[in-house]
Amino acid sequence: MWPKAQVVLLLFMLLAGCEAGVEPGWLIPDKVEQVIGGDFKISCTLNEAYFREVNATERCTVEELYFLAGKREFRNLPDIRRLNKTTILFSAQNASEQEQEYLCMCRDYVINTSKVYVGTSPLLVRDFNCLDYDFQFMVCNFTQPPNKVITKYNISYNTNNDWRYSNSLDCNFDAAPVVTCNLTDDNYKRFSETFYFKLFIVNALGHETQPITMNHFERLVPARPGQNLTLVNRTESSVCLSWEMPRRSNYNRGLTWQVRVAPENFATLNRTSWRNNSSTIKDTLCLTELPFPFYNYTLRVRVRANQNNTMWSDPLIYGFETAPARPRRPPRVTYGSFYVYSSEEGMRFFWEPLERQEHNGPDFKYIISEYRINGTLMDPGLIKVENNSAMIEHWDMNAVHHFLIRSSNSEGLSVNATPMTIGPISNRDFRQRVPKNIRSEYHSINNSYTLSWEPPEDRLELRNYTVFWCEPKPGLQSECKGPIRFAEVSSDHQHFTTARGQSTLHMAVSANYRTHNTGLRWHICSSDKMDDLAKMEPSIDVATSNSLRVSWVTERVCPVILEGYKLTYCQRSSGRPDNCTTVAIGDRYATKYDIRDLMPYTEYSVKMLMYSESRASKYSDELVNRTSEAAPSQPRDLQLIRVTSASAQLSWKTPLMANGMVRAYEGTFKSLHDNVTEHFRVMASTMELVDNEKPIYYRLGNLTAFTDYEVSVRARTLFSSEPSNVINFTTAIGVPSPPTLQVTNNKDQSSRLEWQPPRMPAGSIDYYEISLRDNNATCLMNIVLPGRNRSFTMPTPRCTSHNPFQLAVRAINVDQHPQFEGLDAAESALLSLMSSRAGQGCEPQTDALGEQERRQFETYAGNSTAYRLYRSEWDAYGFICTPDTNSVKAMYRTVEVSVAIVVLGVICYLVYKKYRKMSDIDLVLPQGIMETLKKPMDMGGLGLGIGPDSSVSGGIVCTRVDDSPQYTPQDLPHDFGSCGSESSKLLRTQFSTGGIGCVDDDHQETAPISAVAPPTSYLSMRHGLLVQNDRERERERELAMEREQQHQQQQQQQQQRESDMEREQRNTNGYIKPTQMKSWAAGGNANGNGNAVQAPPMSMPLSGYVPVPIPQARFNPPPAPVQTMAPAASAASAFFPPAHLLNMDNYVQASDLHKLKPLVSPPMTSSPTVASQQQQQQQQQPSTQPVGQPTAPAPKMADIGYTTMEQLQLTGLIKPPLPAAVGSPAHHNAGGGGVGVGAAPSRLQPQINGYVTPQDLNALAHNRQVL
Repeated sequence: MWPKAQVVLLLFMLLAGCEAGVEPGWLIPDKVEQVIGGDFKISCTLNEAYFREVNATERCTVEELYFLAGKREFRNLPDIRRLNKTTILFSAQNASEQEQEYLCMCRDYVINTSKVYVGTSPLLVRDFNCLDYDFQFMVCNFTQPPNKVITKYNISYNTNNDWRYSNSLDCNFDAAPVVTCNLTDDNYKRFSETFYFKLFIVNALGHETQPITMNHFERLVPARPGQNLTLVNRTESSVCLSWEMPRRSNYNRGLTWQVRVAPENFATLNRTSWRNNSSTIKDTLCLTELPFPFYNYTLRVRVRANQNNTMWSDPLIYGFETAPARPRRPPRVTYGSFYVYSSEEGMRFFWEPLERQEHNGPDFKYIISEYRINGTLMDPGLIKVENNSAMIEHWDMNAVHHFLIRSSNSEGLSVNATPMTIGPISNRDFRQRVPKNIRSEYHSINNSYTLSWEPPEDRLELRNYTVFWCEPKPGLQSECKGPIRFAEVSSDHQHFTTARGQSTLHMAVSANYRTHNTGLRWHICSSDKMDDLAKMEPSIDVATSNSLRVSWVTERVCPVILEGYKLTYCQRSSGRPDNCTTVAIGDRYATKYDIRDLMPYTEYSVKMLMYSESRASKYSDELVNRTSEAAPSQPRDLQLIRVTSASAQLSWKTPLMANGMVRAYEGTFKSLHDNVTEHFRVMASTMELVDNEKPIYYRLGNLTAFTDYEVSVRARTLFSSEPSNVINFTTAIGVPSPPTLQVTNNKDQSSRLEWQPPRMPAGSIDYYEISLRDNNATCLMNIVLPGRNRSFTMPTPRCTSHNPFQLAVRAINVDQHPQFEGLDAAESALLSLMSSRAGQGCEPQTDALGEQERRQFETYAGNSTAYRLYRSEWDAYGFICTPDTNSVKAMYRTVEVSVAIVVLGVICYLVYKKYRKMSDIDLVLPQGIMETLKKPMDMGGLGLGIGPDSSVSGGIVCTRVDDSPQYTPQDLPHDFGSCGSESSKLLRTQFSTGGIGCVDDDHQETAPISAVAPPTSYLSMRHGLLVQNDRERERERELAMEREQQHQQQQQQQQQRESDMEREQRNTNGYIKPTQMKSWAAGGNANGNGNAVQAPPMSMPLSGYVPVPIPQARFNPPPAPVQTMAPAASAASAFFPPAHLLNMDNYVQASDLHKLKPLVSPPMTSSPTVASQQQQQQQQQPSTQPVGQPTAPAPKMADIGYTTMEQLQLTGLIKPPLPAAVGSPAHHNAGGGGVGVGAAPSRLQPQINGYVTPQDLNALAHNRQVL
């Protein structure tokens, strides 16, 4: 053994050496166990080798050592004493009870630890106990006494108290301080009556031995009965059970049983004993005389040893159900147990239902086995049957209804049936045979109800009353939630009191007559002050910014029993009620209440209850609602951060009370200079809701420089707040507006400048600067003046009219403390503009300034960092030139030339005006000219053919476009009544028999002024054929250019049109107004008899302009023998063109006049027969020409706009002079048959030599048919 011990010691020393080489120090002892009140010491020694070899970077001396226990440090005497250069000693005196770890520390470094236990010597166990579970095993347990010193427990036992031989118990300390020991080994003497135990208790402070003796049989606990439980038999009133109990024989003194049977919702059945048959291994239990079939029962069985102080086993709990059977009885009814609805169309009758234990089987229900009306058997399916009542929807009040009511389940119907008969009910029954003023009272002393009523009006044949009560169905006054009960009351009593211990009841009463019954009459409400009040259901109807309106209704509670209501409202914060207030409403009849003085836009919870003299209802469910928004509190701490000449940086804080969702901030700033108020708006941010102390910044722009402003801000939700604090500020100095300059030139080669100060000074106007410039805006001289000056006289150089000079003035402000930071883009651009403006021009002269003012200006201009000069725009007066005595003659010459130019311009204007007046003269021929017409004219495409016999004296081309309505001379385009034009005089002298009278110096009026003047439309033709203006001539030139460009493209079409002149037509730029073209008709007398030949009317378009057909050159048949025919009729028939020749895209040019067919008089017939024969001859030969008759080509006119009258006569475009017989008075007097031949003409053709004027061509075109 010794060699083995030496080896162990050697290993221990090696391990200690290893640790010594690793650990930084040692604590001796490393564990301390001491009694309470004792002393202990712990030494701490540094391991120098550790700090020298292992951790050379760390150094620790004995002076740095100390002890740490929990949070308490020990560094000085008397706790710490230094023993040597490596060791300290910790001493503890009168130690208290503890279990603590002590640490030796060097600075923050742990050297080592020691565990300290301070407690007591071993304590005895007080609750040692053992239980034997059905002779299977024994379990002992006890609780360790509390002790900080580690204590060990060893338990031994025997059954004969001979401790020379004993056995140990296996104990488990995991659940300490509760210790559990199991006795299950082979040494367990399970049939011994007494067990002897010894507890050996040891710790470092001492040891104890505790003996314990225990009666084994008193600690026996039988197993739970019911092993292999079997249902032996079951009937509607009994059940038999059997189970096994294998170790029954081990209990030599027998067992005691406890059997309890309880029906569901009933107390335990009281039986002296139940039939029991037990054997050594099996027990049989029969439960008989059970009261209810098909009902649930609970069996509880437990057992214990038949000995004092033994313990019961765990119980056997077994539920069972008896067998079903048919219901034993039908429901009970009574006289008057029905209710007629107010509509009198439905009736509900009630019965007293069976209890749950009486159902006796599944599928329990009530049925109407028989239903008769006035003795006639009806279908019971017409009745809707419920749990405790039945409903007849179509009720006949005048019939007798008879029912049979039975109970039913799966086993069948009840043997008996309950009959019920309801007789007819009249309106008189409802008025006079019902109880009055029904009310109920609750008695809290015994929890009972008393129903009271007043007797009906008709008491004759009143037998008694029936009182009904049931549990009410919420919201339905005529139905019951549970079974209905009833009792009869004599006719001498008008009240009924229920049994004690009733809950809230719904009560009714019926008046029973010998032959009549009106059914149930329910009480309206309960008037008992002790009544159990129902939970209220309030609602919030109206919410404003500072109030909430709460309303409620009281159902089935009479207000008379109430003392009032209590309403509690709470302001909610973080979703929970806070700051609650309770209001007592004393008015028991109140149905609403206004909660006032609330915070806007705040959530409030509302709940309320009703209370009576003795109790209160439960609080209602909380209603949560938010008040409306209101105006917020004013914004806070409005400040001016920075100000420039055109802007101001503002800041403010959000309102303390938002009172809603702050949507924007509306600011107002007012200029105190001109008293103009403006507004700005800043949208609110969601970040302001997080931090209401964070300032809001806003730059107020577009301000006027050097102006006093007043600013305030309002916050806005749906409403605006009060304004914030008002701040006043003055914008910085800025650029002034230009002054207004006036210049007066003096005779002494000087100019006096006077100016008005700038309308917007933008500062104090420190200086004015005057500039003299030449006509190229080149600066010649700049002079700086003090700001107080408003005028200045300066010499100006001599100049000429070609080289004048210009004077200008501008204002200058000086900013002595400029702010260059915080400028926006516009202000920076303005500063750059001022800098560039300051550098333009010539060097300013400061001679006009005083000495001190000149030095200040030079200082301002030379130091751009400390000063800033704001210069306005120049206000230039214009070009001026001072008077020069040597240039007076030149001035006179200039005046003379100017006067001459003016006079010449006036003369030209008068000439042009006369020309325009002459060109605008239009001539309207008199109506009598038509009478001189002898021959009809071939008008060509338009009936405008001009024959060699035509005579022209000028005028306007007229085209008759209507049926000659009545016109006055004022309606004509031009007034010819004055007879002032030469052409009109000529026409008057040659055709004095016309319809227009005229008086002048040489002639007397020959005819009265005609009141019927033909309305005309004007045919505009190129180059003088019709009247043209400058715009038309310009348009003609443009059309000519277009025709030239399109000439090549239209060459083929042009050749085809020239080959077929009858179908092709040319365009013209002249148009006939359609407003006057109602029909083509010719008026006038064919002869003196006044007979007129009307041309057939032709419809024309009435919108836009109607183009003039092209006059086509066509063959002229040879003249026929002269026949007697009215010349006017012939002319009229020849004047109107056929309708197919009027197209929409032709126009007539002056160059096309040669195409006009000469005016050749057609043959005149004396009668319509002759005329028709001549027409047939013409139709037979429409395009042939006699052989040998030459055809002279029409000469083509030059496209120059003018022509001569002789040329027009030679070409046959106008008539030669008329014979004397045509149109003369003698001709009219002679009759309409003949024509005088060889008679001398009474008038001469007007001789118009030279060129034909446009007026003459107009006359030609307008009156060609009569010329």
